[in-house]
Amino acid sequence: MRKVGILAQGFVDWGGGVDFLRGISTSLHFADPQLEQHVLLPLRGPRVVLEAVRERVKRLVGRPTHAAHRPGRAHVERTFAETGARIHAIDLGPAALAGAVRRLGLDALLPAIAPLPDDLGAPWVGYLFDFQHKHLPHFFPDAERAHRDAAFARMLDAAGALIVNAQDVANDVRRFYPDARARLFALPFNAAPGADWFDQDPATVARRHGVPGPYFIVCNQFWKHKDHETAFKAFAALAARHPALSLVCTGATNDYRYPGHFEELMAYARREGVADRIHVLGLISKLDQVALIRGAIALLQPTLFEGGPGGGAVSDAVSVGTRSIVSDIAVNRELREPTVSWFEASNPEALAARMDEAIATDDGARADPAELFRQGEARRVQCGRRMLEAIEFAASLRASRSRGLP
Repeated sequence: MRKVGILAQGFVDWGGGVDFLRGISTSLHFADPQLEQHVLLPLRGPRVVLEAVRERVKRLVGRPTHAAHRPGRAHVERTFAETGARIHAIDLGPAALAGAVRRLGLDALLPAIAPLPDDLGAPWVGYLFDFQHKHLPHFFPDAERAHRDAAFARMLDAAGALIVNAQDVANDVRRFYPDARARLFALPFNAAPGADWFDQDPATVARRHGVPGPYFIVCNQFWKHKDHETAFKAFAALAARHPALSLVCTGATNDYRYPGHFEELMAYARREGVADRIHVLGLISKLDQVALIRGAIALLQPTLFEGGPGGGAVSDAVSVGTRSIVSDIAVNRELREPTVSWFEASNPEALAARMDEAIATDDGARADPAELFRQGEARRVQCGRRMLEAIEFAASLRASRSRGLP
């Protein structure tokens, strides 16, 4: 295996997707530094133009779109700089991918967010995110649930090898699709800091964003299933006893399924008299977000569902040595990090108790960055090896089928 194509389609539309691709790329790099990586970024061509027009129409008619959350190319380039991956602007669709495979001499492609054709010219590894629509169906319209069911079935039928972000997701595949043909590869937790994540002073960044004093931080989009409500209630319970304490929230404030969700949360904060101590920063730069996590007493992750342990926010906190207080849902229980503690999901009293403990024991100390880099590299090596197993399996399966073997 010499050259691997990193498929950016479906991931570069949102910050969490870019972070996921960074994990893919750095893990492969640490597992095999000689591996040549090529990021296939859908940036130009007639299909890209058509999709951009569709996104503009969606915005005009008020339909949900990722376009407003799409990181710029400069951010994407910084994301892959530490692995030496080469970025190629291509069109959308299988024809453009097949052309890139031939032109670049790629030996494999991953992660495919939708099934790819057999005649692409290289084996590919699929990706399945999670089964939130099965566990929390009330958060999804009937049509969206049906669409996800059909898309997952197609992927599980077409993919020879499939990576998922947690053992919990693999368990769900077996539960909901017991006859699925794809070989599953559950990726291990692979938190690791970026090369420039310790360059900024957290106190300076906090002042720039108007964040005073000690604070907790939540780094989630305001989707209803992220359960900011529990975090707000826990903070309100602590506010009177800790008058200098603040709560910082980063991430987009819209949820197309519940358009009034954010305003309902802020109305609650106003009624409790804590609205001026909850600092909603919206979408900020990744480096500013990481600096604020480093300066926090702890990161709060009250989520009701994730496709990977703790989601991206906990991965970032673990990477920089900040403690995390995390809901005890099954996927989060896969975390085995000393900086992580749990509370009963949807229970603000339990979260407030954990927050009180964190305040009482916080001395501002953090692990040495050199040690955090070492730990992160070790995690990425294990994750990269798992992905190489998936690639090798997909390649061997393709070779067998080309010889007419079952």
